[in-house]
Amino acid sequence: ELDDEFASEVSECETMDAYRAEVKKNIKERKERTGKEKKENQAVEQAVANAEINLPAPMVDLQAKQMADDFARRIMQQGMSVEQYFQFTGLNEEKMMEELKPQAEKRIRTRLVLEAIVAAENIEVSDERLDEELQKMADSYQMEVEKLKEFMGENEKKQMKEDIAVQDAVTLITEAAVEE
Repeated sequence: ELDDEFASEVSECETMDAYRAEVKKNIKERKERTGKEKKENQAVEQAVANAEINLPAPMVDLQAKQMADDFARRIMQQGMSVEQYFQFTGLNEEKMMEELKPQAEKRIRTRLVLEAIVAAENIEVSDERLDEELQKMADSYQMEVEKLKEFMGENEKKQMKEDIAVQDAVTLITEAAVEE
């Protein structure tokens, strides 16, 4: 029965009204996030479509191989071997690599365009901004930020700064696209 007792069992809320309000808030936030992501994706796709980039085949092959390896790790985490997956789907490694190449090329093009925007717009990420992002990450993992920093080497911090700068480039072109 949908009553206060039910609400307190399935959530942190004390009353059914509070639970309904929380569910509505979560749905609204999800829709806003989805809408924002859609706008970002459209703006990025347009920027990538306007860019002329010739990618060497080995670069695309390497990216496709990395994507296949990531996929294989996820499959194994779910308790299935890659060979079993191939049996179920009728794919083989060669077919899978061919299917991944367009996506690999798109990923590389997207990253190169966004990195070019970072460079052209002189987007830099301060240590303070990195610390803010690390704090958010620590909060989401429910751990102390200092413990998280201990796990990270300089390369990881550098990569994280680059990723934040790229996200700032996404925000920049999304805002520019909306203004037009």
